[in-house]
Amino acid sequence: MRIVSLKLKNVRSYVDESISFPQGVTLLSGDIGSGKTTILLALEFAVFGLMKGVLSGSALLRHGSQQGSVTLNMLIGDDDVSISRSLKRSKSGIVQEPGTLVVNGSSFEGTPQELKSRILDLLGYLESLLTKSKSLIFRYTVFTPQEEMKRILYESRDERLDILRRLFNIDKYKRVKDNVLNYSRELRNQVNFSEGKLDGLAEKRREAQGYKAQLESLRHELSSLEESLSHSEKELASSEESLKRAEAALEKARSSELEAEVKRQELQSRTREAGRVERELDRARLEVEKSLVSLEGFDASRADEIQAKALAKRKELSSCEEKLSEIISRKAEALSKKASSESIISKISKIDKCPTCLQEVSPGHVDAVKSRENVIISACNSNVSKLDEFEQKYKERKKALESELENYAKSEREFAVKSVLFRELEDKKRQKASLEKELLALKKRLDEDFLRLSDLEKMPSASKEVRLAVEEARKLVLKKRESREEASRAVVERRTRSDTISRVLLQLEKELGRLKEEESRLAILKERRNWLESDFLKLVDSVEKSVLARIYSEFNSFFQEWFGTLIEDDTIKVWLDDSFSPVIEQNGYETFLENLSGGEKTSVALAYRLALNRVVNDFLSGVRTRDLIILDEPTEGFSTEQLDRVREVLNQANLLQTLVVSHESKMEGFADQVIRVSKQNHTSRIFS
Repeated sequence: MRIVSLKLKNVRSYVDESISFPQGVTLLSGDIGSGKTTILLALEFAVFGLMKGVLSGSALLRHGSQQGSVTLNMLIGDDDVSISRSLKRSKSGIVQEPGTLVVNGSSFEGTPQELKSRILDLLGYLESLLTKSKSLIFRYTVFTPQEEMKRILYESRDERLDILRRLFNIDKYKRVKDNVLNYSRELRNQVNFSEGKLDGLAEKRREAQGYKAQLESLRHELSSLEESLSHSEKELASSEESLKRAEAALEKARSSELEAEVKRQELQSRTREAGRVERELDRARLEVEKSLVSLEGFDASRADEIQAKALAKRKELSSCEEKLSEIISRKAEALSKKASSESIISKISKIDKCPTCLQEVSPGHVDAVKSRENVIISACNSNVSKLDEFEQKYKERKKALESELENYAKSEREFAVKSVLFRELEDKKRQKASLEKELLALKKRLDEDFLRLSDLEKMPSASKEVRLAVEEARKLVLKKRESREEASRAVVERRTRSDTISRVLLQLEKELGRLKEEESRLAILKERRNWLESDFLKLVDSVEKSVLARIYSEFNSFFQEWFGTLIEDDTIKVWLDDSFSPVIEQNGYETFLENLSGGEKTSVALAYRLALNRVVNDFLSGVRTRDLIILDEPTEGFSTEQLDRVREVLNQANLLQTLVVSHESKMEGFADQVIRVSKQNHTSRIFS
């Protein structure tokens, strides 16, 4: 990884600045408080974003600004990477906005967390090497504030080892051992629990054997009882069949006696009915004879002839009446004309002038009118005379027709009366025939009933012997039924006991099966626990010690080498103990870190820092930040001679890019480039 450039906008004391970083050693020089550390914080912000407890938005955004941003360009292997992050002041505080990641021209815009995840992939950092607040590997390989580096030297043995385990990604061995111990304790608990569950296994097996013996005995008893029950059921069926036959014979006898009694009653009823029918038949015969006498000489077939003649006479009478009406009408018309002519003659004889034209009427005209009207009068008199003759003739004919019709009407009335009598006679004849038929049927039924009654009286009666036989059969059935019920109860009782024992035994066998499985499980648990505790833990310890030994060897070698380069004093020797804690020997005696001078403490911290950087980069091959290191005030308390030795140390480190933050002017002598930072009126500026 190599940083190419960094652009700051409204970040702390920077308003709008761009910084280029070449390869080699670059020195960030400037007075205390000029803004050097801000550059390092901006780099960390670009890579990881805001980190709780380490880097907050309020610590980065320039006072009075609403927005700020950082753009970092860098090379990661062959990848050209650009990261842009921004901050915004809101009512709830200063928050990160979505950022942009450009890799080889391919752009991605996402949330701060999405950017962080992608950048970690580019850097080859594992999620396990990150905490909620910071990246361990970045802190201890790329950029570690000097005070934080010293802190690891003063940590307790266990805390230091935990940090280094996480840093070298070998804390998994400790986690494995912790998990194994936890799992082993859980297995021990499971073993104890299983052993507790198996305490009653032998007793349950004996109990199961006892139930099996009981069940076998019950099955033998049940087989014998079922045979007895089958025999009882057959005897009961035979007894019930005998009872059915006896009851059927008794029922048949009773039915015959009842039917005979019914037949006697029916004979009496039908005999009375036959007597009634004979009496009605005698009355019907007498009435028929009387009707025949009264209708002697009556011919019903003449009814149509009389009606036809009467109808013809009525039509003739109607025609005669029409002629009379016509004659009277014509007679009235002739008399009317005669009266009109007489009136004209009378009027013309009395006038001198015409009332219409007022001319005088001549005697000739009067005579002409009178002559004409007299002709009309003569004709009318002749017609009236003839019409009187016709009228008299038709009146006489009408009277004769009316007399004939009266005779026909009388004949029709007499015929109608006799017709009624005739119909009554026919009804009486039909009644007589019906009575004769009914009487014949009654006599036939009486003959049949007499025969049936005779047969019934010959059948066996429901005697005392038959009833006693039925009672005996019933008693035998009850006895056999009781025997059957007793055998059935015994079978049911044995079956119930057998079923109960079978269910109990089945449940017990299921439980024994589960306990047997528990036995197998217990054996597996014990075997697993023994293997984990005796074999696996030793293997993990061995692997961890082997890895730590390899790390320790390289770490201790680099630590001693670079400390010896920084301090050429044979009276002071350093090495690492098995917890990677620096051990200091001065004048042949071990001493504490706190007893060293400021330059000596810084030398221990810098040597430890560089050695840790080298070992981590060598050990974690996938990390892509191995070519970069940032040193924050690494020479605090150094003498002039020690400052000269820093050049040698940096050359030995042989890194592609080194950023050094220092206010020591002598450091400029061995830096490839110096970036000077100055601050005026609360604004930092960059000078190359």
